[in-house]
Amino acid sequence: MKTNPWKHYWIWLAGGTLIVASVFWATTSDTGLSKKSSREIALACTNDTATQFHIHADLEIIDNGAAFDIPENIGIHPGCMNAIHTHEEKGKIHVESPIEKDFTLWDFFAVWGRPFSKDRLLDSKADATHSIRVTVNGREVDTFENTVLKDDEIIRIVYEKR
Repeated sequence: MKTNPWKHYWIWLAGGTLIVASVFWATTSDTGLSKKSSREIALACTNDTATQFHIHADLEIIDNGAAFDIPENIGIHPGCMNAIHTHEEKGKIHVESPIEKDFTLWDFFAVWGRPFSKDRLLDSKADATHSIRVTVNGREVDTFENTVLKDDEIIRIVYEKR
């Protein structure tokens, strides 16, 4: 009995087409992500293969004149990482998300599990004698926790005496 030499060709072609179609669908389909908030995406686990949006912002925190060390590996967990995370102690925020969103400082602090707003920075509170200021690339902003993280920006949060 003679086998058809084209039989294997069609099996390989069908299999290859299925793989290419699956990869295309996985990289172009929304899977409901566009309906999720930046916070939901920031707090969810992801991996490098899901990254479609990748930026870095530098964060500096100054507390009464002293630089505050931002810990390494914020948002890094065994087997996954949050879309917003740090790798090193230098304050470089990595945004590696499966979808482009306007991620904010509030999203980063949520991943970190620490408070930040116009009235509070970590364990310090703004009051009659102390203030919290935020600058982006040296220019003061009034967006505080709603400051959008953008590529190559330097964000400085300062807690100081008035």
